[in-house]
Amino acid sequence: MTRDAGLKFCPRCASGLVWRPAGDTAEVAEHPTCSNCGFVLWQNPKPSVEGLIVRNVPSGTEVLLGRLASGEGWDLPGNFLNVGDHLEEALIRECRREMGIDVNVEGILGAFEDTFLGGPTISLVYVCSIRGGEPRPAAPIEDVRWFPLGDPTKLAFHAVKRAIETLRAQIASR
Repeated sequence: MTRDAGLKFCPRCASGLVWRPAGDTAEVAEHPTCSNCGFVLWQNPKPSVEGLIVRNVPSGTEVLLGRLASGEGWDLPGNFLNVGDHLEEALIRECRREMGIDVNVEGILGAFEDTFLGGPTISLVYVCSIRGGEPRPAAPIEDVRWFPLGDPTKLAFHAVKRAIETLRAQIASR
């Protein structure tokens, strides 16, 4: 994990933070810990929800991807969870916000580890279908397109690639 140099002061007592193992065992990762009150600023992976939107399953399966305006490649609609979010509700909100579509959440495909801006993430990827609306891009997506499941384009994140491979394997085993 990359240490954030900006984490210098305890949010509880404003004393200095030091990076050291925290928790019950010595094998745990280092976290910024207050040198005065012992407060631990846990640096856990950030969870996100992502929608793998499909059509024409199982013959001719296609996936809907959005090209990121940042130029990183093509991605699934979704985002990091906010405090108070419920998984499927957050996913539906993000599909509507990023692609202008309402989706049916068919089920969870899996949890995939990745990194974003140097920090660990966990992408909870759900298989979805379109219930209403026409796909259109909205920030941070600048284009949306359907791609054959067996021939996706340049993908922005390793978790997206693994999710697509997982879906391809599941469909092939039916």
